[in-house]
Amino acid sequence: MARLKPLTVAEAPPAARPVLQRAEAATGRISDGIGIQARCPEVLIASRALNAMPAKSGTLPAEIRGLVCLRAAQMITCPF
Repeated sequence: MARLKPLTVAEAPPAARPVLQRAEAATGRISDGIGIQARCPEVLIASRALNAMPAKSGTLPAEIRGLVCLRAAQMITCPF
């Protein structure tokens, strides 16, 4: 359980709302991490850009990127 309450789209600062809306549209929900990062829109925007870079770089095939993400989640015991 997060120590900080994740923000909803309605609670988020205006600069963070479009990012939250895109995340919700893509997955059907806003993850706790994104909701917490929404407290500081600059951090949220930088984090989302960093997360998108492996796909944009084109250096890894999509299948390998998916496996890398899965392994990283396993290593940190993420339930996802």
